[in-house]
Amino acid sequence: MRYLYSIFTLFTISSVVQAQDASLLAGAMRADTDAGNTSFAVNVGYTQHLHKYFSVSADYLNEGHPKLHHRDGLGAQLWAHTAVPQRGWSFGAGFGPYYYFDTTTGNGSLGDYRNEHGWGQLMSVNAIYHLHSRAYVEARLSHTHGITSHDSSMLMVGMGYELGSVPRSIRLENADRGDNLVMLLAGRSIVNSFKSETSTSTRLEYRRTFTPNVEGSVILMNEGKVDAAERKGVSAQVWLLRPFTERTVLEMGFGAYAMRDQLDRTDPHAARENHVAPLASIGMRYRIDDHWRGQLTWSRVITNYARDSDVFLLGAGYAF
Repeated sequence: MRYLYSIFTLFTISSVVQAQDASLLAGAMRADTDAGNTSFAVNVGYTQHLHKYFSVSADYLNEGHPKLHHRDGLGAQLWAHTAVPQRGWSFGAGFGPYYYFDTTTGNGSLGDYRNEHGWGQLMSVNAIYHLHSRAYVEARLSHTHGITSHDSSMLMVGMGYELGSVPRSIRLENADRGDNLVMLLAGRSIVNSFKSETSTSTRLEYRRTFTPNVEGSVILMNEGKVDAAERKGVSAQVWLLRPFTERTVLEMGFGAYAMRDQLDRTDPHAARENHVAPLASIGMRYRIDDHWRGQLTWSRVITNYARDSDVFLLGAGYAF
């Protein structure tokens, strides 16, 4: 819940403050319990500038595949930094909560996996060189702390872009109060196991706009079949929207997913069970014209019975 409050605060602030950045970083990670246990690291971030010396960020962090662990997570950080020049260096330090998803093992074998979730802390320091354009180059050292399995350290470099402000009239065109939107999407569902089994997934979604920055949705979702097992259900989500170009909207959604699932993948006649699980999503919408929208969405199903999944979907919708 702490992460939800952080994201709601970030998007509330961003509805009135315009300066914002998007960044993509990649590099290497090391598990602090074993200097030889290393892997890759990737960070996708959105930063909102609050003041000359302070910012907040929302980050998706993938900590790679160290031995017997596939871990990623969502973090929110408060940053203190030097003044940002038109061209030249700035330096900063950030700290905040980190909610992680870890695919690990029960008895040391890859076939006996489990999905663990929990809270830790994410702390970072960075050095940024700002170019004449809105682009910048960033080097970042991040550290996760307070996690049962292991803390980790990551050194990453990459690029960022300072997004321009969007006039209120354009933001209102992206989502007017009372708008309805029906979308059909298709893509891939990936089980969070060491084998990462995949299947074809489909989704039918209805959205209702409450304000230019808040929407609600009802979703029919079929995650497809993995061997003999198939999962499908209905979810409801609240979406927080942040337009960042004249036609593009960034979305974050949170809600609940009521599904009917089959755990035995080898028997097509095995009993099916009903479950309710949290669902977190990140999406991007493109306004093609007054009625048609393009949509890209990633959703994480967060279960308590080791059946987490990632659902990547692409589709289109009609607004009316």
